[in-house]
Amino acid sequence: MAESTVRLIHGDALCVLRELGESSVDAVITDPPYNAINRASGGLRSFDKGVADSAPVDIESFAEEFVRVSRGSVYVWCSDEQYTAWTLAFKSRGLTTRKCAWWKTNPSPMNGTRLWLSALELCVFARKPGAYFAKHCAHPVWKGPVARVKGHPTPKPVWLMREAILASVPETGVVLDPFMGSGTTGVASATEGRSFIGVDQELPYVELARHRIAEIRGG
Repeated sequence: MAESTVRLIHGDALCVLRELGESSVDAVITDPPYNAINRASGGLRSFDKGVADSAPVDIESFAEEFVRVSRGSVYVWCSDEQYTAWTLAFKSRGLTTRKCAWWKTNPSPMNGTRLWLSALELCVFARKPGAYFAKHCAHPVWKGPVARVKGHPTPKPVWLMREAILASVPETGVVLDPFMGSGTTGVASATEGRSFIGVDQELPYVELARHRIAEIRGG
């Protein structure tokens, strides 16, 4: 088996995507900004996640590039408000889609005395014809805990990203995360021996990801 590689890029995600070759990765697995939770005050979710989750995302432009660079599948974690737009963007480009969900076993208790807890997050799975898929007849609802990563306010857990990698990336495959953040997708890729390309426009997150992935790779 070929040794897995890691390439981390500090830059604008859309610009970097446009420089990558067509069908150059096996899967895009990413968690773009939801642009839905930063509020200074006055709302039910009155806390600030800073740059990690506040940037607007051009869904049509990113969907176009995700479909172009992936030879297999795409996983996009998104807000409730973004879900339909991502789904339609992939369907209009000829991909089959499924709704995936993360059922959090330890959700934030915020507003729990007034509302049901916010315990679900959605992911759009989009698949090209003939794409690799190893989780035969499995359901796409993943139950497990929230993660904590020092230096990033909204990390996805490694176990969750491993689910997508094991399902949709062959053993010698390449994973792309153009919104890398703390590097969780890269950590999961390294854990499973897949190659990884990660992009983020925030240099501190690139360095955080580099450190976390190096720990897994033993250096």
